Amino acid sequence: MILIITRLLGDKPVVQVRDMLQAQGAEVMVIGPETMEKDASFKIHYSSPGRPQALLRLADREFDLAKDIKSTWIWRSWRPEPLLAQYANLVKHPDEWNFFSNEWAAFYKSVTTALQYNGVFCVNPPPFHDAFEEKCAQLWIAADVGLTIPTTLYTAHLPYAQDFYHEHADSIIYKPFRPFFKVVPTKPGEQSKIAKLLTNRVSAQHFDTAKQAIPTPGIFQPYVEKQFEIRIVVIGRELFACAIDSQNSERSREDWRRYDLKNTPYTPYELPADLADKIRRYMDRLGLVFGSIDMIVTPEGEHIFLEINPNGQFDWIAQLSGLPIYEHLVAMLRAGSMDYKAELEPEVLHAE
Repeated sequence: MILIITRLLGDKPVVQVRDMLQAQGAEVMVIGPETMEKDASFKIHYSSPGRPQALLRLADREFDLAKDIKSTWIWRSWRPEPLLAQYANLVKHPDEWNFFSNEWAAFYKSVTTALQYNGVFCVNPPPFHDAFEEKCAQLWIAADVGLTIPTTLYTAHLPYAQDFYHEHADSIIYKPFRPFFKVVPTKPGEQSKIAKLLTNRVSAQHFDTAKQAIPTPGIFQPYVEKQFEIRIVVIGRELFACAIDSQNSERSREDWRRYDLKNTPYTPYELPADLADKIRRYMDRLGLVFGSIDMIVTPEGEHIFLEINPNGQFDWIAQLSGLPIYEHLVAMLRAGSMDYKAELEPEVLHAE
């Protein structure tokens, strides 16, 4: 059986992968917070002689991790999302919310780690599926395998950031460690809006306004001029690179996540062979079999590594570029191995 563990049961990549697996005759089970809250349990059982059993129960079915589950796709965040409507009342009580959220995070971490140590092929293997969402170590390892990175400062100390600003000709960016979302108040009758904190250019005025803020660590880098940007989805040993012409739009120039899809073409991109080799070595060092990598291509043609997201979204890349990302992810899950053969439709083969 193939298990998919996800934060949102209706997430489009989850639905697509599930449907493709089932169409190919695979048995698939998808579980998320709703499933775990209703009718799930996890049990460790040992009776001598013999090896201990790790048993996952879902409704009236029980699965031995070591015997019944071939592969697992561990997808997205494990912590409950405070913006979801069902948690609105609980979020109003910080102590109770923190307990609730931390207990779920610990439970998910326990179950996923047990999968890995029962020999289940995991995409991605715990603890690396979560550990390398953190920015500092992943950037250092990228440089250590020979990828070009921007000099990066991590600090909550404003004078250090200001010195860094001047060291780089008053041209740097700030970005948060984790995405930040906030509900923006609206007038009665208006649809609620979500504000996102993304990458931003830093100005001298920012240092003045930040003096009154509570010190919060941030990521500071020199601003890198772009010819275009690249999103690379890695599946096993295969690399699917897409060029994003973010500089075609004022809206997306600093961060392509300020999407302007009508004016920013997404096209397949062929990576230089030496760069592809470094990325594969990088994935091996991280212990990951899946990830989404962001890079900049400068006007001079230099490839600058920014970060990897072990749970990075890819659906829109697959849709806009036509790259067979879904087909390869499904094939890897079915094989339960990085050594797989993807079954591609004729038109996809022709596109490649």
